[in-house]
Amino acid sequence: MEDIQDLLEKVKKYLHITWNDEDDSIKELIEEAKQYLNEKTGTAIKYKEDLVALGLLKDYCRYTRSYSKEYFEQNFLNELQNLQLKYAINEKVENSDE
Repeated sequence: MEDIQDLLEKVKKYLHITWNDEDDSIKELIEEAKQYLNEKTGTAIKYKEDLVALGLLKDYCRYTRSYSKEYFEQNFLNELQNLQLKYAINEKVENSDE
């Protein structure tokens, strides 16, 4: 299970947030971003291990916090497709080993 506190600190650092007043709302953004990316890839991503996915999670939070979520997918389409392809290939490889 991914440590939400670890992700919170990474997202806050990325967004240059040094105060704690918004922690609850940022945690909600993180959960929304995780669900979005997990659904896009069809897997439960381990964000601690996958730095590309972590970067997308942080950018999703940035766009959502800036009221620009509708532009996220079009601006990161290439990265999202690469992530989907990576996890599809990984799943195929894992299933072929069985």
